Amino acid sequence: MIGTAHKRRAGFTLIEALIALALLSIVVVKITMVLNAASKANSKESAAMALEDQARRVLDQIAYAIMSADRDALFPDPQSPAYTTEVDYEFSLGVDENGDVIWSDPEHIGLDGSKVVWKQNPDMPAERKVAWCNVVRPFLQGEIDNSLDDNDNGLTDEQGLSFTLFKDAVTIRLCLERPNKDGTATTEAVETVVTIRN
Repeated sequence: MIGTAHKRRAGFTLIEALIALALLSIVVVKITMVLNAASKANSKESAAMALEDQARRVLDQIAYAIMSADRDALFPDPQSPAYTTEVDYEFSLGVDENGDVIWSDPEHIGLDGSKVVWKQNPDMPAERKVAWCNVVRPFLQGEIDNSLDDNDNGLTDEQGLSFTLFKDAVTIRLCLERPNKDGTATTEAVETVVTIRN
């Protein structure tokens, strides 16, 4: 019969709509996971870069202070392979009219818990004290407290700030560690060698 033509239906069935919604949900979840992973990676990279910048700044402050120090006034005298976590020093301010060297007030750089602390006139009434950093790791990267040289640098159980002396060269090592929001920690170790000029 000519009058009984089938009409085509328009739109989606309920099942088709549910399948489309499920596929869309999967795509959204995958995109969210990728964006979260990228955000975490970016956050960790930013934290590592910020910690490295901080470590370099503190290391430069220490190096600048020590390079102009009087070699004979540098104490303690941590001859390699021994190390120390602190140094006391004086530096030349110039010479007087008789040609005698004028020395600064005594200064100190050392580890105080997790802080790198600078002091002028240490243990005196006129003492000045500034914490240059407060996230120093207990031990250098790769090192643990076991009387062994775990990181193969010739020193045993060296702490997060260490000084060694060989002739007029002071090796300064600094390791910082900051906890991340995800429970992990970002660690940055830096090292430099400074030649004492006086």
